[in-house]
Amino acid sequence: MLKSAGQTTKKNLSELHGQVINMNKRLVERFESYTDPQSGVSSPIRCFDPIAAARGCEVKELDPLLKGMIARVMENFVKLTQKTGMLNETDRGDMPAWVKTGLALISSTYAQNILDDVVSVQPLSNRSGRVHFLDVQTETAKGNIPMGQRVFNALAGFYGRDDFTSHWISNEPIGAAGAAVYTASVGYTPVIPNTLRLTDGTQVVTDDGNGALVGSIAGGVNTINYLTGAINVTFAAVTTAPVVANYNYNIEAALQLPEIGITLRSEEITALPRALACRWSVQSVMDFINDFGINAEPTILDAAGRLIQMETLKHVFNTLRNAAAGGAAVFDNAAPAGVPYSFHIKTFSFTLTRSQALVWEKTQTIMPNKLVIAPDIWFIVEAQDGFVGESSVANDGIAGPRKVGRLTRHNIDVYVDPTYTNFSGTLSYKGPEFVSTSAIVGMYVPLYKAPIHQQGFRKDTALLSEYAIYVVDPETIGTVSVINV
Repeated sequence: MLKSAGQTTKKNLSELHGQVINMNKRLVERFESYTDPQSGVSSPIRCFDPIAAARGCEVKELDPLLKGMIARVMENFVKLTQKTGMLNETDRGDMPAWVKTGLALISSTYAQNILDDVVSVQPLSNRSGRVHFLDVQTETAKGNIPMGQRVFNALAGFYGRDDFTSHWISNEPIGAAGAAVYTASVGYTPVIPNTLRLTDGTQVVTDDGNGALVGSIAGGVNTINYLTGAINVTFAAVTTAPVVANYNYNIEAALQLPEIGITLRSEEITALPRALACRWSVQSVMDFINDFGINAEPTILDAAGRLIQMETLKHVFNTLRNAAAGGAAVFDNAAPAGVPYSFHIKTFSFTLTRSQALVWEKTQTIMPNKLVIAPDIWFIVEAQDGFVGESSVANDGIAGPRKVGRLTRHNIDVYVDPTYTNFSGTLSYKGPEFVSTSAIVGMYVPLYKAPIHQQGFRKDTALLSEYAIYVVDPETIGTVSVINV
């Protein structure tokens, strides 16, 4: 079952996706139909690079969930600029050109950003908002596993054991120490005869298969009702520790089975800003237009926007690396004596497997599938069997981290960050659902652009981004490092 804000629902994750998509559907429709020929912005949610309208706009149909995220942050942008709620036709017509350009910047950022490939990006409707992730806990007690025990915990990994779903009940509490007579009922019935064992750690009482209790008992009633689980026992001496019961129950005949609940947990976060001022000469823009026929101002804004975007990526990558608690694996690049380097370099694959296994060992659920590395070890990753490179990695003039390929044998997407710590990499996880992730970025406004101000022959503006990072589970993040490069 799913829980949200302490209330249980029967919605599965597919229905949850549908709810999020439908919630933003109206906003998506409004921004999909938005067109402004004067500023070159047309259907911004569908455009791959609308800020570079002069160079043409490649049409790309986006995932419905991503469309909703783009529409939500566009609406946040409009709220900040016009202090109005939902956009209507009049708003669009009266919208100043710099607002329209700002919408294009937002769409461009989301369409080209690899951030959503590495972590879950969840839009915030307000500067302070909630991010969501999954948690799994017991809904009923079983033996010494209490109700509300985390089984698979998004914050700390695996808590479960091997007996929560079994017929064996281990160390179920029966009563406190300091008494001899106990009357209680076990939690799971019917009890299988000849399996009951009551003990305080010293005295031991068992059943004889016919409902009578034997062992360390005194006179009085010493029985068990296998059907109801009712127990009456008088120990031979006052107990010196709490009394627990170990027994088997008949799963097929049981009216109660152990239950787990899937909790959609939420955490409060607050978006913090990043800002950048831009200044340029009108004269230089005019010269550029005369020489090449291209207006340089959108390119200037695009470059500034990409700088903030790249710093955001760097911030996220550094946060993942600093939070990593899933284990560290080291690869020695120096080949052992007598081993050809061409053979040795491929053993880096074992280091990756080891790092994945360390995370899996701690979480019992997660095998990392995202790898961010420094450029100086890219050649090692590229040499591994099963590596498939990205055909689009080229000198395209776009700075910052990018996806360079995929390790098919490990099911890992590989990203290179030019500014990453030398000879190292970070493994993290992002699942198919937007709530299954090592970390979440709560995005309030990816890019807010102030009006362009002109004084004499100089123009200036400022860009601002507001977001927050929340590490869901440090143990789903591991590190790899290379020595002797």
